[in-house]
Amino acid sequence: MTVDSQQASAQTRNALTERSLDHFVSVAGDVETGAEMYRRLGFRVMPTMEHVEIGTSNAIVQFQHTYLELIGDIAFSRSDQISTMMGPWQAIGDYVYWQTSFTSARLEDDREHLIAMGLAPEQILNAYRKVRKIGGGWDQTASRSMYCFNRAHMTGSLFISDHAKPEAIWMPGYTCHPNTAQRVIGMSYVAHDPQADVAYYTAMTGGEPALSSPERVVFNTPRSEFFELLSADAAAEKLPGADPLQDGCAVRGAAYTITVESLDRCRLALRDGGVPSTSVGDAIQVAAPFAGGMAITFVPA
Repeated sequence: MTVDSQQASAQTRNALTERSLDHFVSVAGDVETGAEMYRRLGFRVMPTMEHVEIGTSNAIVQFQHTYLELIGDIAFSRSDQISTMMGPWQAIGDYVYWQTSFTSARLEDDREHLIAMGLAPEQILNAYRKVRKIGGGWDQTASRSMYCFNRAHMTGSLFISDHAKPEAIWMPGYTCHPNTAQRVIGMSYVAHDPQADVAYYTAMTGGEPALSSPERVVFNTPRSEFFELLSADAAAEKLPGADPLQDGCAVRGAAYTITVESLDRCRLALRDGGVPSTSVGDAIQVAAPFAGGMAITFVPA
């Protein structure tokens, strides 16, 4: 059965989540190596920074509304929430997708709401960092995160974040990329059973699935983004460059869908970076080994 026929036969709704995509976190064995990998993909990567209170380091790729975060120096983390929970991800490898964050207007309110729904969110974590501005000088973010682990399948966990100073996160100079990337419009996970944790994802995203079948579960956000869980067969068909699930891992992040202003310029940026890519219809696909363990599908804006 093809993904299209699954969609046609699946239960569908005109459903939207309460929360939109916020940012995406990959664990990098070495942040500088990971940052160079993304530069070769044609992304502008911010200088390496440090989470002041947490102790980890990161490098950021900014998009419109969202950002990609490469996090490293886990051994120096001063947060038990991070250091003691990293085992399932670190067992997969040095470069592996960690978690997707959804937006929050105010974490205190969402924490009460999740507790009322029977989940067990962690304490709110101050994730601020000093930021080097493009024109010189420094700013400081006012970002916070709240983890709420999917303890049945840890590597499928999500979290939520709020940003009291969005101007310190999204700086126009850093959102201009040689590959002309604009927005992350989709996040795809691969799962042994996409239906297994629908209740958890419904609570974390704040909305019912817009599509639900044994092979594919899709949540649509208010910003016209999607978050989906695909079976191994559906992922192999839709995302041939994604890594398969490792032994002992039931679900994990697999691929981004990113809009670009120009497919031609994106293709040239990948060529100049020495990154192999495949054109499939009106899209360009990059396999996971060339993008830190996450496949990427570039599509026209």
